[in-house]
Amino acid sequence: MLYELRKYQVMPGKMPALLDRFGSFTVPHWHARGFNLVGFWTADIGGANNELTYILGWESVEERIAKFGTWQASPERLAKWEETERDGPLVYRVHNLLMQPTAFSQLDQGIAYGPDAAGRAPYLFEWREYDAMPGKTAPMVKRFDDFVVGCFKGHGFRQVGYWTPLLGGHNGQLIYLLAWESHEERIRRFQEFQADPEWRRVMADTERGGPLVERIATQMLRPTAFSPLR
Repeated sequence: MLYELRKYQVMPGKMPALLDRFGSFTVPHWHARGFNLVGFWTADIGGANNELTYILGWESVEERIAKFGTWQASPERLAKWEETERDGPLVYRVHNLLMQPTAFSQLDQGIAYGPDAAGRAPYLFEWREYDAMPGKTAPMVKRFDDFVVGCFKGHGFRQVGYWTPLLGGHNGQLIYLLAWESHEERIRRFQEFQADPEWRRVMADTERGGPLVERIATQMLRPTAFSPLR
């Protein structure tokens, strides 16, 4: 499975109209056309407040090109866009990134990140991007595989998925998604992880030749009403 991350920068004041178009029109049509919808979010903390972020899953690049091309040319889509954009466009820029899952990505292993959403409040999601130091991408990813993923699990982290860029982004990135019940839980569990003596030992052992990570970017996201991941 490949995953396409799409970020829409929305025109001022147009987020409600865009969310309505997705929820009432686009998402039902995508379901009917066999799109694999993973999740939809708006910014909670970090990033820009005019962004809609979502992820689609594809079996191949060819499937993505065929289905998206057919959708964009469909008469019903063109008519809906004309109707909803009479006063101007809803979106002024779209960024997309095609990602491939790591061998330890929970989403592709069928590992649930929490109980069924019908029986709980929606989670907050944390999008994290790690930029490796030059030449350190492989050991950075290996440290997650060998230790961090298991340690996160031991500290009660809800891990959704891990990816590296395939098209777009850059070749030194590791991207992953976490789910939290609250900001307070997120702070508490990260503090516990960072104070873990075993993590401190592993970090020291793996960074004898210098740090593996050059930069970490993080953003808290809130799922939309129509997001499959909630």
